Amino acid sequence: MPNNSVNTKRIAKNTILLYFRQIVCMIVGLYTMRVVLDVLGTENYGIYNIVGSIIILFSFLNNGLGNATKRYITSEIAVGTDESRQEVFNAAVVAHLIIAAIILVFAETIGLWAVNYFLNIPQERMFAANVVYQFSVMAALIGIMQSPFSSAIIAHEKMNVYAYFSIFDVVFKLLIVFLVQALTGDKLIVYSVLVFCVYILNVIIYRIYCYKTFKMCKWKRVRNKPLLKKIFTYTSWSLFGQGAVVASNQGVAMLINIFYNVSVNAAMGISTSVTRIVNGFVTNFQQAFNPQITKSYVNKNFSDLTDLVWKTSRYSSYLVLVFLLPVCFEVEDLLDIWLVDVPDYSVEFCILSIISIYFEAITAPLWMILCSDADIKKYQLTVSAIFMLNLVLSWAFLKLGSAPYIVTAVRICVNVVLIVARLFFVRAKVASFNILKWSYDVFVKSVLIIALPLIVTIVLYSIDYSNIWIRLLMVSGISFLLTSLSIWVLGIKKSERVFFINIIKNRALHK
Repeated sequence: MPNNSVNTKRIAKNTILLYFRQIVCMIVGLYTMRVVLDVLGTENYGIYNIVGSIIILFSFLNNGLGNATKRYITSEIAVGTDESRQEVFNAAVVAHLIIAAIILVFAETIGLWAVNYFLNIPQERMFAANVVYQFSVMAALIGIMQSPFSSAIIAHEKMNVYAYFSIFDVVFKLLIVFLVQALTGDKLIVYSVLVFCVYILNVIIYRIYCYKTFKMCKWKRVRNKPLLKKIFTYTSWSLFGQGAVVASNQGVAMLINIFYNVSVNAAMGISTSVTRIVNGFVTNFQQAFNPQITKSYVNKNFSDLTDLVWKTSRYSSYLVLVFLLPVCFEVEDLLDIWLVDVPDYSVEFCILSIISIYFEAITAPLWMILCSDADIKKYQLTVSAIFMLNLVLSWAFLKLGSAPYIVTAVRICVNVVLIVARLFFVRAKVASFNILKWSYDVFVKSVLIIALPLIVTIVLYSIDYSNIWIRLLMVSGISFLLTSLSIWVLGIKKSERVFFINIIKNRALHK
């Protein structure tokens, strides 16, 4: 753990809170997904996903600005004053207003054209698709203006508040699914209207809390033009990476729509929902570390920084590994139990997606370091070029007639290349960072950890079971337990095991 015991306790507390959030969101989200797919049907759900992807395509502008906002707010909390923090926050608000206006123009011109003339949507559903699109545009604009307030909560490490607000969001989204069943009219349109209403409620709650809690969130006219310029300069380079990410995800979804149909988009949407659950455990864990990584980098505390990144990468890999075998071997049965109607290719998309998540998880702490620096030009240009391989190679394979899930296999290969690039960039920023040691501790140890559980799982899977539930419990349960045990023995160092055992003992004594 980091040398600073206060930071260690804060990170541990925030991780627990975020995990509590994730578990509640996972349970509610899984059930919501099942009901939504059942109520809307495969075609409507596919339309909802592909129309929404148009807005996400344009929202890369906001993602780039969001990264800049988190970076500058977090660094000001570490080294700034009350006045400078207020200046940074309000500059971020103005910047988001400008980005919102730009996205609105793109959405109502290029985006509207794409919905009506580019996407493969059944003609009889075009009116509903356009209504959904307009509500998606409004929701996106609201989300953009919400970003500085969310960043302020995370930068202040108020993860309990963030967790409660997230739980509020998923619970209300579950409630609106039941409302959709009760209300008359086009189910797809009714669902999009009600989801938009939840966005409005979120904005109100976030604003009230931030205005009452943080001095920096009080409105103040922005007079520091150089600061605004710095934020936009950082944003402009961040856009290269964000644009490439969007092209990798939403652009590929559009390629699937062009070469196949909306039912395959529904399969992609299901795999995204499944892997989002696994990824949620990882990102919540990493989110607890992210502010500390930025603050350590800004303060040039490279000893704590290296320690934080090392542990974040290793533990992130372990969080994916415990889910890897159960999902890869039993995803077909899980989907049959979970969903009423499982679209074709859902299984293949799910398996390849969770493998891709592993590589994304271990590299996240690396880009956290790189994005903590104000100068990200060279880094963003490089990773953007690599990310674009997703779109180019996916198009090439689909053009040759490959199965749709080839796009996820391409994504895995590109993620491996990105890891190599990021390692060398981190080494240039932090001289004490050892690439070979990181590679062994994170990647090689993952292979050693998963080897025995993989062999046992293959044997268990090959047995002929009389009941699907028995096989599901045997294969998933034993593979999960074996992987966890393997992590404890091979992945966790002796000093770390002592640390965790002491925490458990102290908790027990205080009860």
